[in-house]
Amino acid sequence: MQLRWLLCLTSLFALSAQDVDRDAYARSYVEFQVQQLNQWSTEFPRQFYANLMKPPVDSSKLSETAKASAAELGDAIKMLAALSQTNDLLSNAQFRAQLDKALANSKELNQAMSTQRFPAPLQSSWDQMRSIMNNLARVYKLEALAVLDPPGGGGRGGRGGRGAAAATAAVTGPVPGGLAGYIVDTQCAKRGKGMWANADCVARCVRDGDKIVLVTEDGKIYQISNQDKITPESYGQVVTLTGKTEGDTITVESLKM
Repeated sequence: MQLRWLLCLTSLFALSAQDVDRDAYARSYVEFQVQQLNQWSTEFPRQFYANLMKPPVDSSKLSETAKASAAELGDAIKMLAALSQTNDLLSNAQFRAQLDKALANSKELNQAMSTQRFPAPLQSSWDQMRSIMNNLARVYKLEALAVLDPPGGGGRGGRGGRGAAAATAAVTGPVPGGLAGYIVDTQCAKRGKGMWANADCVARCVRDGDKIVLVTEDGKIYQISNQDKITPESYGQVVTLTGKTEGDTITVESLKM
């Protein structure tokens, strides 16, 4: 077990014998967040506009700016992904400005998602995107998006919740469309957020006999009763699991990355 843990640390942090490169870790964290945001946003604009013209959504109550915001956000995220390859990512003014622009573009979209009854899977995707953008906002000390419940929302963070704690609450447990979190092994789930995105380590630990679990942004661990439903491609990824949840155990029906 000790040897496996040392191998995991080496894989994630690229440790030297003496020191941990904290800047490299922080950069990897930002790069991963941007990668996940880019993945979640790939289909979001198309799905948003497909549902914009269908009941129960009433597009006549949305401003033209709100209607255009999904496409504009998609473009802003693509630019953000391109800029994330810069060597001075943590201090790069252009990346920070682009992130600020993406957050600004999201404000009316965030409001639109809270005033119209979009399908639960689309709302869940938006919850994921908003949470990731707020993670990045905290790194770069920018204003985070408010966490707003959709009409009839079950309180994902509570109506009126604001700031970092409320942003985290958006993906800490059951949400419309399923449970959101990282697919990891039991040991890595307990080692902190830095390990959750390390797909190589997760795969290694699973091969060594560890069980697969879902861990939410706030560290809550859900056991998965039917392990065969989880594919290796999802290791270390942010996913949404749908199925039957009893206490801290979920029987998975479907997995969305």
